[in-house]
Amino acid sequence: MNIARRELLAASLGAAVLGQRPGLASSAPAPAAAPMQEPAAPKADGWTRYAAQDLGLEGRGWSDVETPFDRLPARAKKLVRERVWRLSTDSSGMFVTFRSATPALRFEVELRQAQLDMPHMPATGVSGVDLYAREGDGPWRWVFCPRPGAQDYSAELKGLSPEPRTYRLYLPLYNGVKALRIAVPDGVELEPVAARKDPPLVYYGTSIAHGACASRPGMSFVNILGRRLDVPVLNLGFSGNGRLEMELAALLAEVDASAYVLDCLPNLGPRQVAERTEPFVRALRAKRPSTPIVMVEDRVNANAGFLPGRARHHADNHAAFRAAFDQLTASGVRGLTYVQDAPFLGEDGEATVDGSHPTDLGMVRYADALEPILRSLI
Repeated sequence: MNIARRELLAASLGAAVLGQRPGLASSAPAPAAAPMQEPAAPKADGWTRYAAQDLGLEGRGWSDVETPFDRLPARAKKLVRERVWRLSTDSSGMFVTFRSATPALRFEVELRQAQLDMPHMPATGVSGVDLYAREGDGPWRWVFCPRPGAQDYSAELKGLSPEPRTYRLYLPLYNGVKALRIAVPDGVELEPVAARKDPPLVYYGTSIAHGACASRPGMSFVNILGRRLDVPVLNLGFSGNGRLEMELAALLAEVDASAYVLDCLPNLGPRQVAERTEPFVRALRAKRPSTPIVMVEDRVNANAGFLPGRARHHADNHAAFRAAFDQLTASGVRGLTYVQDAPFLGEDGEATVDGSHPTDLGMVRYADALEPILRSLI
């Protein structure tokens, strides 16, 4: 669903945020290290800095981008609607990976947008970076999420036990990144980890896939699925603008994916679902004849039981989507999986901010519902 950015709400600075810096520009074996990049020019302040894009950036499907943290290629600017292009500059789903036995880390962030939060989503989710770590082949565990207090901000995490670890830093969900530096104390080694080359799971959707309203980037259900499945994921959620448009079908088909997930019903009505689903799927299948395509129903709003009109909307959307799936399979299109609303948000009404967008609880429930289906396909 479309989430309009509003006037910046007052936000207090957390103790971990050191202030504004004007002008800052599974169980599977670990990937091989990326070629070591030269650290950024020293500042003689005790920290050695590295540009994030040199540390194994994942979650980007194209290399021909306008800026390093864009989700669509630069040429898409002339192909897709202006709103889709703007949303594609949000860094949702991207992360950088590195190894270190550091006792401290510093993050220096320059954001594209001055508005750090939204009325129903905190700055930590909209504009924050979110750190996870794993030791050996153990599970990913959350470590740190600073509280953004300005468009350019920095944060330090000190007192880490200096054990060798692999770190994953998720980028903001609803803001773009102009520049991001990761720093370790002078003399401490930092080893980049190359981005995995495996075909990614491509998730095309709406504001929910985009990340609304996770409290921090790691809690987006698309990022949760990436950790659980231990596969690369390309997040193509566009808030209010996941509309099964043919330009996106062509762009998705450029990506050699392990599976395509189509989760656009929250941004469509029954007539649009009936008109757009078959052409979109056929165009994608024509270019990618054997890649699994997963068709995900709209989640039912948590308060639809009190709103008959809303309940009818969901029922009509689902019926149109199912009819398209049946027609596609009857005509010989193979490799399609239809996913009914689980219900994704649960049945207790406790998993959303506004009836539509999940809280962290709702995000976990979404991941719980989709994980076994996607695991069986990829």
